Amino acid sequence: MAFFTCCATYTWAQSANPYVLNAGTKPYLLRSYLMFDGKKRTHVISVGTSEKLNYSYDLKQGALLQVWRGQFLDVTEMWKDRGEPQLAKPLGTVLPLSAAPAITALTDQNAVWPDSISFDDLQNKGYVLDKSKMPTFLYSSNGADISDKIVVQSGGSGIDRTISISNSKGPLYCRIAAAQTITALKDNTYSIGNKAYTIKVSAETKTFIRKTKNGQELLAQLANGTDSLTYSLIW
Repeated sequence: MAFFTCCATYTWAQSANPYVLNAGTKPYLLRSYLMFDGKKRTHVISVGTSEKLNYSYDLKQGALLQVWRGQFLDVTEMWKDRGEPQLAKPLGTVLPLSAAPAITALTDQNAVWPDSISFDDLQNKGYVLDKSKMPTFLYSSNGADISDKIVVQSGGSGIDRTISISNSKGPLYCRIAAAQTITALKDNTYSIGNKAYTIKVSAETKTFIRKTKNGQELLAQLANGTDSLTYSLIW
């Protein structure tokens, strides 16, 4: 299993067990296999930051899988001996999110959100780094070009995510959150689950909550051929 780091300085500690990676002054980007929701994910990149706010992202689904605070990754099963089963393991207390794609086309507002995108229906176009060396992921799906930028908030209270589409032939939807319960608060803010985390949506983004067989979802429509939305995830 190949892995890489990109444009980052880092520190790492090695003992007999485990091998631990931590970001230094710049983010650490690592490709790996990752277990999530009982399934081995094969196209995952995890990003560790100097603020110790970290996340894992599924490159073949455009999905923000999880976020966590503290140390970055245990890579013992990647680097020790023959590197089997080649899994990276997040350290700290992990907040699981979703393996479902963030963006899709729906026939109407009540259509079921897909659990996944077929492998060939999402074309990765790599990523670009900002001046702080944080990545913006680029891909094509549902007939549109999509960019997905995730950065740490100033002060380290959470992350900001900006999803932009271009060249879309029709409206697309973004699923911002899914949980048993979603409660609308004031100032474009939502409490997700049993106060597991908070979502704050930019003022210009029109969101709506809908019921599903598993609970509720917070969605927003990207109505134009070129459109974007930004939200904050605070935990």
